[in-house]
Amino acid sequence: MNLNRSKQGYWVMACLWLMMLGLTLGSTTGCTNLLRTLVVLLHDPRIKPEYDLTKKRVALITTVDGVAKGDASALVMANNFKGFIKHELKNKKVVFVDQEDVDRAFEDQPLDRKNYAEIGNQTDADCVVVIHIKDLKLKQNKTLYQGSCECSVSVYEPKEGKDSVFQEDINNLLHPSGGKPVTECTEAAFRGHYLSLLARRASRFFYKYDPSEDHALDAAAASL
Repeated sequence: MNLNRSKQGYWVMACLWLMMLGLTLGSTTGCTNLLRTLVVLLHDPRIKPEYDLTKKRVALITTVDGVAKGDASALVMANNFKGFIKHELKNKKVVFVDQEDVDRAFEDQPLDRKNYAEIGNQTDADCVVVIHIKDLKLKQNKTLYQGSCECSVSVYEPKEGKDSVFQEDINNLLHPSGGKPVTECTEAAFRGHYLSLLARRASRFFYKYDPSEDHALDAAAASL
């Protein structure tokens, strides 16, 4: 008991010391960045990952209305997802299985009852990340772009059997909120933009992120 109290006292004193040091340095010219760093160290506003991909060999399956291979939107989504994971987890030794091997294993499964754990076994993956996109729409009407869809993200581990070990839905990604005139960009450009946002949202289940980044979504559409 005394040892635990001693440890708690140590961390309290350490935090107080860091805060005092930060306030002292922050009052001098050019030290505001250090102060911000100390604040983040003491209180990290980022949301923690919901599934750990560290040191895992990952098979990625992305489908749009059940179609994976040959679908342009599925390919764009998959490439963006991998890009975000590699960037955010660059030191975590995450390896993606060659996509041709994954697509081949996916096609070997029955159309109406896919066994994702078995796909993991076939591709020698530690886990299988499955992103299902349904009812993908890019227009609100003839004059306005506005992306919407239903999306789920699941993870399967071959050693755990057929059931998923993680599953979350991405809801209400209606973007941009007021639409974007079709005269301001091409449909291909808007498709890439919307799928990049969706990939970012899907990838965030696997690394720390700052939720305040969502406030700038509509501004990102305006820059297209």
